Amino acid sequence: MYDKLNITSNKFKNAIQKFDGDFPVSHLTFNINNSLPSGNYGITKKPANYNITIEMSNTQLSKISDLGSVVAITHEIIHAEIYRKMLSAAKKGDLNQGEYSTQDRINYINSLADNFPGLYDYKPTWNHNLMAQHYRNTIADIVQQFDNNRLSRQIYVDIAWAGLRILEDRKESDAWSNLSPSEQNRVLLNLKNNFFNGISNCK
Repeated sequence: MYDKLNITSNKFKNAIQKFDGDFPVSHLTFNINNSLPSGNYGITKKPANYNITIEMSNTQLSKISDLGSVVAITHEIIHAEIYRKMLSAAKKGDLNQGEYSTQDRINYINSLADNFPGLYDYKPTWNHNLMAQHYRNTIADIVQQFDNNRLSRQIYVDIAWAGLRILEDRKESDAWSNLSPSEQNRVLLNLKNNFFNGISNCK
């Protein structure tokens, strides 16, 4: 699936290339972890020593469609990109702020505010709340390129909601709460028909 994404989606390829080169802010590692719990297709670990690791579960990905798998992989790439921006602001190889000096913490927050105001605005719940508000179209773009525009744009946008409706604290994301009941029902139907079900040729 990763290889096919690299071939079919320029936006996906561009996202990955930010971790390449001689002097990237961070390197990116992909691993397989088939022990992830049910419904958890991937996880992006916090940076360590200038490296971000994404673990994907082939076991869980095999339970969803090809488009669902693309959404899940892209979702984790965006987590990694957010971490990459945070590392860029911290100018360190990790985000263990408890180990930063007071001045390092001040510098980090100021750098976020100056260089990545979107991230700064969403701290400390930057993760899925930020993604739900600002990255759904990015996910939809990548999935649509991968799928060669086979479906309507609305379906790609709707399945990008996977993993972004409910936050880590079990509350709804702000963006999801702002949808009307009819919009939420449409999203849920498209998730059922195209994320969970649908074509599965890449298993």
